[in-house]
Amino acid sequence: MTTAICSYENIRQITSCTVCNRTFKDPRILPCGHTFCIDCIRNIMLDTTIMACPNCLAKHTIVNVDLLSQNVALMQLLHIRKIDIVQNKQCAICNVQPSITSCAHCSRQACVSCLEVHRQEVISDITRETMEIERMSDELKLALNQTSNDFRDQCDETFQQANKRFDEMQKNLKLLNERLCQKIQEFHDRRQADLARCVARLHTEIQSIDKFVGDSKHLLVDVNVQTEVLLRLKQQFQEPRKRLPILSRDLIESTPTIQFVSSSFQMLNEELAGTLVLDKPIHGNISPNGTSASGDHDSRLAALASGSRTGKMEIIGQEGCGKLEFKSPAGMTINSDGHLVIAEIDNNRLQILTREFTHIRTIIGFREPRDVSFTKDKRYLITDNHKLIILDEEFHKVEVIGSNKSGKGRNMFNNPTGITIDEDDDDIIICDTNNDRLVLISRDFKWIRDINTGIDTSPRYVCLRQNIIYVTSGTKACVLIFNKNTDQQINTIPELTLGLSIDAPRSIRYVRDLLFVTSSLSKSIFVFTIDGEYRGELRHELFARPIGILFIDDSLYVTDSDKHALFHFSGVLQ
Repeated sequence: MTTAICSYENIRQITSCTVCNRTFKDPRILPCGHTFCIDCIRNIMLDTTIMACPNCLAKHTIVNVDLLSQNVALMQLLHIRKIDIVQNKQCAICNVQPSITSCAHCSRQACVSCLEVHRQEVISDITRETMEIERMSDELKLALNQTSNDFRDQCDETFQQANKRFDEMQKNLKLLNERLCQKIQEFHDRRQADLARCVARLHTEIQSIDKFVGDSKHLLVDVNVQTEVLLRLKQQFQEPRKRLPILSRDLIESTPTIQFVSSSFQMLNEELAGTLVLDKPIHGNISPNGTSASGDHDSRLAALASGSRTGKMEIIGQEGCGKLEFKSPAGMTINSDGHLVIAEIDNNRLQILTREFTHIRTIIGFREPRDVSFTKDKRYLITDNHKLIILDEEFHKVEVIGSNKSGKGRNMFNNPTGITIDEDDDDIIICDTNNDRLVLISRDFKWIRDINTGIDTSPRYVCLRQNIIYVTSGTKACVLIFNKNTDQQINTIPELTLGLSIDAPRSIRYVRDLLFVTSSLSKSIFVFTIDGEYRGELRHELFARPIGILFIDDSLYVTDSDKHALFHFSGVLQ
């Protein structure tokens, strides 16, 4: 910083108008170069357009005084130095010299000498901040190296413990031993890669901070640097001071841990894992031996007929709010990356998992997300509270239809639940449960119309096939069928004459000309043909309150809101 050494009277003369002898107010420059207050110019001119300069007597023709150029340099001098000629304030530091300007840091009036002393104090503060940041940076570098080495040693120790335990097991556990070792290796490779990316990111952050510190040191030795620059530099040091503890916390949270506990592993063989079976149909036009009225058993469910077992069964998660933990999981979908996206009502979030059940990401900020769908345009649709939320592929908000208050009008919802998408025209169909209607929205999220499902029908979840809408009714214990083109109800599944009901129907899916409907009270999944022919119920001994279902290839995924878990069955469909 440099400060011109000048007397108080010199500055007063520079900043005073020679006409009114007062501090300039809105100084304007005449063509001859002399400067006067705009009001002084007006008083001299009166009603004429000819003015003689009071200093050099040069005559000027001025049509409009407001068009004269403002003396910007003089205005800046008045503003920066804040000279107060009338009050003639003294330096607030030494109380001897008249004040020339005010300190930008503490706003006190100061003379030139005291301002330089104060500048040195600011430099000392910044120097201390620099040394503190260098110390914190060095500690973080050491922690990075130590963490990587500790994790490598921990993985080696884990492998030793696992192999020692497996050697003690019976020969019939050899297959499980190989499977667990493979899982641990995959975990190690995956998390080691994650840790390497985290370390690289933190190194980049540290290099950026080191560069900032180096630039700061260079400024401190520059005698010409302005005080305002130093003060801004001091403020900028707050960011790395806040950032370094955050980086340390990120390192701790990103550091993977692994532990082998023998009692935590279950044998996932057929005897202990349970089975998913198709109960033989006993209702309607289905004979007791499990064949349809036509005499042909449904070959699509042959793998489940007569209690035969599926290829593999897994139960993922437990009650909680951490990774791979759930609270009232409900609807789910699959995104363009092939990852599972699960809505959790009581955790107020979405959880994204791979199909191998590795946690990818958690999206928070919802109230009661009940269903989620993924469009061809890579948009996530979530029914939440009394609104439909649309997010892009990176989970940034695109649009919100509705609000936190319920309503029955256009662009309003009352506890919406299920979502489906028409693959032909990309229309979105939403179950507006407490309004007893279906809402149709275009692909650009414009309200089209609503379909009345009937009084006290409480539509829950919905699917679509060739302009025929299938919607589960929470109060009618059945599936309502509507024609999308005419908005008219066609029929119900099951028909009332069959004497069959679906207790508390929830999610519905159409797969390979079959309809699958979860029944939360029956603890099963009802199976019907597209014509409404009852084919039986998928049951599992561990089902408590199944809600959401999703088919991917030959695998079936089921969310259970009472078990707070996700069931996975492979080989369900052939």
